[in-house]
This record gives sequence, C-alpha cells and structure tokens, in this order.
Amino acid sequence: MQTVLHISRMDTGAELAVRRAHDAFSLDALDRGIGVERLVAFIGSGFYALEITVGNGGFQEQFHRFLGTPEVTALFAALAPHVHDLPSPDAKTAEMPLATAMLLWQSKAMPDATTV
Repeated sequence: MQTVLHISRMDTGAELAVRRAHDAFSLDALDRGIGVERLVAFIGSGFYALEITVGNGGFQEQFHRFLGTPEVTALFAALAPHVHDLPSPDAKTAEMPLATAMLLWQSKAMPDATTV
C-alpha cells in the first residue's frame, strides 16, 4: 500500500464549486477496483490536495488506471475551471507535484502508533 499527496493551486473563492464536484463523484468507482482504494481531498489558502492510496500492484500502473476511469475524468473536468495542474492519464508521475510521507511523529498515547 502506498499513499501520495498530489498538490495543486486552486482559485480562492471556488471552494463551493470544488465541494460540489466532489459530491457528484461516484464512490462506487472505488469499489469497482479502479486502482485506488482511498481518496482524501483537502482545500484551503489557495491550494487543493488529493491524498491517493493505491493498494496492490505498482503505483504508476494503478495510478494511471485510476486517472483513466470515466468517473475520475469527469471529476477532474468539473474541477479544472477552479483547480490547476490536475494529473492526467498521459502525464508522467515524475513530472507531477506528488509527495509521500517521509516521517511520522506520534505520541505513544495514540492508538496504533507507527513510524513511516
């Protein structure tokens, strides 16, 4: 399992439109096995971030499979007027603004304390 964060610039004031685009996304697509098992979206201060968790298989293969699905294509088309530099199925992951966890500091009092 691998989790990455894709970070994009977002037009401030477009938060409601971004929220509506996400509300229209069919979560059934994730259950169909489109390469990604979990999505978490973040917005604020002119940024949009999408946390993407790929379960099995190579990250690049599964990520591009995810990007090529009709539901994701529709989501990104709805986001495109407000969110810039969204990933596309033909883009190389090395050229995308992706980040992955490097370090996790956590109190031992937290359940399931682990390190990255």
